[in-house]
Amino acid sequence: MKKNILVLSLLACALSFTSCSDDDINQKPYDAIEVGDYFKTEADFTNALNGVYKGFAQSGYYAGLSNASDLVSVGDIMADNLILDPNGRRAGQRAHTWSYNSNSVPTDIYSTSYNIISRANMILSNVDNLQDGDFKNNVIAQAKALRALAHFEVARTYAEIPTQAANAASTVGIAYVDKYDPQAAPKRDATIAESYDKIIADLEDAIPNLEASSESSVMGKSAAQALLGKVYLYKGDYKKSIEFSQPAVDAVAPASQEQLAGLWTSKNSDGVLFEIAFINSSDPTIGTNYSQGATNENIVIEYAVDKDFYALYNQKTESERINAYFKIFNPSNHDSQAVIAVNKYINGKVKLGLNNGRYLRVEEAILNLAEAQYLSGDQGAALITLNKLRDVRYSNYTGGETGTAIFDAIQLERRKELAFENGDRWFTLKRLQGVAGISPVYTSGIQRSGNGYLANGTGTASSEQTLKAGDHKWQLPIPQSVLNLNKNMTQTPGY
Repeated sequence: MKKNILVLSLLACALSFTSCSDDDINQKPYDAIEVGDYFKTEADFTNALNGVYKGFAQSGYYAGLSNASDLVSVGDIMADNLILDPNGRRAGQRAHTWSYNSNSVPTDIYSTSYNIISRANMILSNVDNLQDGDFKNNVIAQAKALRALAHFEVARTYAEIPTQAANAASTVGIAYVDKYDPQAAPKRDATIAESYDKIIADLEDAIPNLEASSESSVMGKSAAQALLGKVYLYKGDYKKSIEFSQPAVDAVAPASQEQLAGLWTSKNSDGVLFEIAFINSSDPTIGTNYSQGATNENIVIEYAVDKDFYALYNQKTESERINAYFKIFNPSNHDSQAVIAVNKYINGKVKLGLNNGRYLRVEEAILNLAEAQYLSGDQGAALITLNKLRDVRYSNYTGGETGTAIFDAIQLERRKELAFENGDRWFTLKRLQGVAGISPVYTSGIQRSGNGYLANGTGTASSEQTLKAGDHKWQLPIPQSVLNLNKNMTQTPGY
């Protein structure tokens, strides 16, 4: 699919979720197209879909900002794998110390998500201009799947997750926007369960008409199935999570040990189900969320890897994963003392820091499936599924776990495999708080190690070490600017 981007001024003004002046709306850029003249041909809709995908290259998702506020970093910064490096610029410090409020939010995921949703809804509002058939059905499917994805990110970030507590499903939901109306002032669903049902409905509608073998930069059937399996896992419907995760796991092989180095320099996309492709030198360099530079002389590290987390990896049996994920520097601005840096995004195919935004990999679908199988009572199947990942990550491993040790093994692999990607550690510790029958290690919130930022654990430690389960800080505040524009919107409880 050609990446010709539709530029429409109105698309920047997403249903009163972002501020746009009358001048912004009325001004017509030299390359803009009037909406009334558009949405006539298949090429128009292809370009409009490209505009939806391009929406993920905005702040909050994969803008490559060095203020550490993107989806690719903010969740990890709030969790327990990283330590603030005081020699950096202290980017994202409010997220790391859980000191955010409505006037100082740690990320733009909220407003950017509704901008993406608005773009998708504009397509859906004009789609009847197309003749009935496969092309039209696929356009509808992609728009609905991307709309569901953006709503899901808002839901898990700004509201409780249904498995987070016994009564979480009945807590306040999000604004689910399913029509294009620039004048709308939507309000939040009464419950988060209602919001999840709408996300699920969009994905279930989309899946039958998505292409089975699309490129990873386009939402295809396997990606949507894996996403729906993930949504069901968050909802606590483990049988449905299995139903939709299994086809994606069966269809796509995980990246091998040998492919990992190329994967994290964007030389290949093995195992990737859905990603935002950055291939031009002018594209966002998402690696700057974690650090800038690539040598001891010029690197500025924003967040160092906790030595206790790094020690979870086996130097002998998973060296390829270690080398792809981490790099030890002796930076000049650390008096040449060793520090462990996030290496996933430092080197790119085109230039430093230029890597694709990997939203969903089959490795995550494998872990979701294994967890759902375990929590539904099928421990044998859970172990078999887990081994699909372990078989390609280790030169050898013991395995053969039974009982609760299977769940521990799944969570260990989840923490190790998905580190520094889309905040999985944060959302895992958030959603497991209300799950019955598992260790308090997973249900008590965050307890950081107390280590300092240097590779040997010395140096300054993060100022905040504990975030208890049930604290309102697990849900981020809606920006005050959004509340000012939309009087129907209510703030996240606790702020």
